[in-house]
Amino acid sequence: MKIGEARAVAARWVAGHRVPGFAGAYISGSVAWAPVDAELPATSDVDVVIVVRGEVPPKLGKFRHEGLLLEVSYAPSQPAEQVLASPALAPGLSRGVLVSDPDGSLAALHAAVARDFAHPRWVRARCAALEARIETLAGLDTGRPLAARALAWAFPASLPTLVVLTAAGVNPTVRRRYVAAREVLASHGRAGFHEELLAWLGCENLSRSRVAAHLERLADVYDRVPYDPARPYGSDLTPEARHISIDGTRELVDQGLHREATWWIVVTFARCLTFAPHGAAALEELLDDLGVGTPETMRHRARAALAGLPRLRRVRETLLTRSGRTGVSDGR
Repeated sequence: MKIGEARAVAARWVAGHRVPGFAGAYISGSVAWAPVDAELPATSDVDVVIVVRGEVPPKLGKFRHEGLLLEVSYAPSQPAEQVLASPALAPGLSRGVLVSDPDGSLAALHAAVARDFAHPRWVRARCAALEARIETLAGLDTGRPLAARALAWAFPASLPTLVVLTAAGVNPTVRRRYVAAREVLASHGRAGFHEELLAWLGCENLSRSRVAAHLERLADVYDRVPYDPARPYGSDLTPEARHISIDGTRELVDQGLHREATWWIVVTFARCLTFAPHGAAALEELLDDLGVGTPETMRHRARAALAGLPRLRRVRETLLTRSGRTGVSDGR
């Protein structure tokens, strides 16, 4: 399926979907950044953001429509300044792939966001928001249950990749964030910094065979998760989403990007454990391989990521400059 056709399928679904306060909808994620005549990868979904005025409903998550896997979330209607400062909202809305705009307000918002999206002030604001989330590692609660502890560590520990992508003006992708950061850093002559990003996660020395073994254990756990889309992460663990979480990750491993695939394996393992405990031993073994198998080693790894923030900010400024952006640094 072509990207343009995928966008049309999403638009048809939105046309039949309304919630109180509906203000419009747009395509986000990689499908918003790709050319309309490009092929939609088999291991991709289509991110749809529905903008609402008033109370924001819970995320719908992943489901199929006309054979296409959609991932639908809701966002509050906000002024351009708040959107521009949001690393989650600004990239998608800047692209202007609107699939519903009843009163034209979304088009006006897109125009404002697109105009200032690459301004250093707003790029730095989005990077600062990500860096503030990395800093939450300083208060990491390692006394939480295994799955919650792994998620509380893994997400902030991976966010330096999104700082890199944001500074370079590249789509801040989710599952492939380490792959995309690797490409950006290599293109700017900073391949060595990618090794630091991997080291902060603890996977810099993991072999392909070891990661592949962890993935196979994850696949077994994933296939035994009791399906319940109403629970947190439920729509991410469905049979329909398997080709992204498992098959898409296997594709990375087969391409020799096994270290870059490790973060998503950790996250998916931990999400599975929030449903059933039978994968606990497998996740513990993976965390041991990453050097975060105990509360103390996880705190140590978190401190390493925090210690790397000054270097990350220097790389951020380099990428801002080399991407053609100028402006006075925020001094951080």
